Amino acid sequence: MRLIPVLILLVGAVPAPVWAQAAPTAGTLTLERAEARSLASHPSLDELAARIRAAEARATAAGQLPDPRLSVGAANVPVDTFDLEQEPMTQLQVGLSQDFPAPGTLDLKAKREAQQGTAYRARLADTRAELVRRVRLAWLERFYVDRALDEVADNLDLFEELLAIARSQYRVGKGLQQAVLLAQLERDKLLDRRASLRRRRADADSRLGELLAVDWRPARSRRAFGRVAQGAVGPHGFELPDKLPELPEPPPPQRLADDLERHPRLRAVAAQIDRRGTAVALAEKDYYPDMGVDLAYGYRPGSAPNGEPWADFASVKFRMSLPLFTGKRQDKRLAAALDEKDALQRKLRRTRLALERRARSQWAALRAAHERADLYDDSILPESEQTVEASVAAYTTGRLDFLNLVRARIQDLEHQLTRWRLRVDAEQAKAELLYLAAGEGER
Repeated sequence: MRLIPVLILLVGAVPAPVWAQAAPTAGTLTLERAEARSLASHPSLDELAARIRAAEARATAAGQLPDPRLSVGAANVPVDTFDLEQEPMTQLQVGLSQDFPAPGTLDLKAKREAQQGTAYRARLADTRAELVRRVRLAWLERFYVDRALDEVADNLDLFEELLAIARSQYRVGKGLQQAVLLAQLERDKLLDRRASLRRRRADADSRLGELLAVDWRPARSRRAFGRVAQGAVGPHGFELPDKLPELPEPPPPQRLADDLERHPRLRAVAAQIDRRGTAVALAEKDYYPDMGVDLAYGYRPGSAPNGEPWADFASVKFRMSLPLFTGKRQDKRLAAALDEKDALQRKLRRTRLALERRARSQWAALRAAHERADLYDDSILPESEQTVEASVAAYTTGRLDFLNLVRARIQDLEHQLTRWRLRVDAEQAKAELLYLAAGEGER
């Protein structure tokens, strides 16, 4: 009879401790490999690096004087004959002009572009920390789905056996149709859960593939374009190890709160505030006049009645703008620059408050996950396993019906899944807190 091995399976279907799982193989996507791959290949980092180079180039260009202007022409040409030697005032002219902005303007323009580069560098640091955070969250979520699928697979095998036993006993008149329907219902519910988990695994793989910049095309298509296969993607997605990694412990709450001032996201906004401050100084420069100088040389092709050639002319002029009507130009530019700076200062405050809220929330989540996980380890899981063992013993002696036996096993499955969920939740909370501690290295 198949009842005894099945009941033994009921008692023994408990996952092995994490530390007893096999070590990851060379093709396994560990969390460390995933982080390194994302930081090495994600296009957002290359994009920001290009923006930094562009800002540096603009800073150099913005500090230079405008190009001089060359002019060539003819002056005082008689329109009756167009003879260049007819009139003594006819000239062939060549001129050179140079504009000079108000003193200090070029330095401010170069400083403004350099500050944009500083903001991009802070954004790059924040993007790197954000990528690591997102990779950790996606990797850990995929890890949980794998463990849940393992638990469901074990229980599916078990309920297939239970369904076969219930049908066998019903056919010989020793069981109830209710037991057959119950075993079939629980089996189908597990099949539905497996389908849902597989869908979640596909979603997790998609998120990981995006973060790791993995090429999902078939290998034949990649070879056709001269590309090499990237990533450890098999027919069922990424292959992850069986052991849950433990992330570093985040800094204590008070130190984390102090380090938030140096978080790269806040430093990026602060750099933009500095840039807007420079824009205010530039708007104030608009109240000062710009200057320019014009040099010209005029060649006179004719000659005097005595045969002597006419003397050539040279001209020099100084120009200056007159910012007299400032109400609708300079005043508006200055007001706009001040408002933009004020808006960024408020954004800095809002971003700081949001980071502080996230820190408090994630610390509470981490403490709750640890507390609940300890409760499951110390009490709930041992009691659940004892309940299964007691239910099996009672069922074999006829003191417990099939319904309560199945219910005990289903509850044990839920407890096992909750325990995995809590362990993963704790590591995900750590990932969030470690992202918020990204400014710790800027001391």
